[in-house]
Amino acid sequence: MIFNLRGFDRRLPLICDLDGTLIKSDSLHENFFQAFFHSPKRLFCSVPRCLNRAALKRTLASIRPIEVRALPYREEVLVLIREAHADGREIHLVTAADQSIADRVISHLGGFDGAKGSDGNLNLKSCNKLKWLQESFPNGFIYAGDSAADLPIWEVATGAVLVGNAVRYASRLRNAGVEVRTIIPEKSELVKDWLHELRIHQWSKNVLIFVPLFLAQEGGDFGVVLNTAIAFVAVGLVASSTYVINDLADLESDRAHATKRFRAIAAGRIRIINGFVGSIFLLATGLGMALFLHPRFALTLSGYLALTLAYSFSLKRYALLDVTVIGWLFTLRIIMGQVLNDFEFSPWLFSFSSMLFFSLSLAKRHVEVMRAHSQGQEVVRGRGYLPDDWPLTLGYGVASASASIVIMLIFVALDPRVTETYRNSVWLFVAPAGMFVWLQRIWILSHRMRLHDDPVVFALKDKTSYLIGFCIALAFALAL
Repeated sequence: MIFNLRGFDRRLPLICDLDGTLIKSDSLHENFFQAFFHSPKRLFCSVPRCLNRAALKRTLASIRPIEVRALPYREEVLVLIREAHADGREIHLVTAADQSIADRVISHLGGFDGAKGSDGNLNLKSCNKLKWLQESFPNGFIYAGDSAADLPIWEVATGAVLVGNAVRYASRLRNAGVEVRTIIPEKSELVKDWLHELRIHQWSKNVLIFVPLFLAQEGGDFGVVLNTAIAFVAVGLVASSTYVINDLADLESDRAHATKRFRAIAAGRIRIINGFVGSIFLLATGLGMALFLHPRFALTLSGYLALTLAYSFSLKRYALLDVTVIGWLFTLRIIMGQVLNDFEFSPWLFSFSSMLFFSLSLAKRHVEVMRAHSQGQEVVRGRGYLPDDWPLTLGYGVASASASIVIMLIFVALDPRVTETYRNSVWLFVAPAGMFVWLQRIWILSHRMRLHDDPVVFALKDKTSYLIGFCIALAFALAL
């Protein structure tokens, strides 16, 4: 990597591009998706009136201005600019982004002598940008860019700074007699970034789709198991697509978050447009697989999708409604397993699941409320809770946990299907006892702010949870 312009005449100005060069992202995509997710009505009313690309950029910039302070800037280019500024070199931001964005970027960063962007009529890109640069800097300039659209500019520039993947043009430009500097792209871990972005570890929650199969004692039927395994993948693909869509919608808030700002899309390691296209592909694949398996399963999965998106865009901001919806989403996974295999619907299972997962979802929220209370915060950011709501979240959470145990006890004790299915049904009372102990542990950890994961994810990492789960599974085996 080269972070200086030594060897070039200091009278030559440094011209820096914005999209893909100074920032890892694209301001047009940033603008569009911010408008798409947060001001869709204005977007669809305004965009059809745009006569050209420059007008489109101006319109999008006015609908919902992007937060320039949170953009994913390339640190290497910032170092280059600081070095050039220290050398007394003029620095200009010249970009195809709208002028309003260019002005706000240089105001935020400082160190620039001027900025020029598209003006609503002329799209300042490639040949249009070259013409403006030749008129404005007739004695030559050094140009920093990142794409093939910059080739006409580099070929006539006094010096070329190739950023990111543009380093592949280095030989071509040197052969044309252009002096080249390169800023080598960061080491790419695209597969790892995508796996993290898709939250593959969250697929563990989808094992709930196997619960009806286990309770119906159909685990020996290979066809049923195979269908359920395929359905597990379909649900995972749809869920992953919603995670990506949620990250696109929450881009600005994620970049302001202490840890979420490192997510691949927020940090610019995955391009916004690639994330959107990827989410649509995952969504279409998952729903297509679901329709192939069973129409009612596809309908239930579509309902899960609609509820997930409603939660992401609106319902998560309402206290208690947010955790109610999360409880339903967990329960819908179990219902999917029932409709997929045409199992009889169980109101007992539905009631138990709704109460249990409402409690577990509230346990995670209780940690956030308790932490805000202990730190003296005024609100729980991004949620509809206040720090003083902790007695409410504790009371509702423990009550719903107890209700789930009562439902299980009544089912085991009174439902005639239990004695018809299990020869030694008394062993089944180990299940509510074990769940009672586990839920006590979850809630005491939550109240002490030591529950750092989603309770379901926590259970998959916790030795005590595995021990309790083993005892319950053994009890079921002995009951047969």
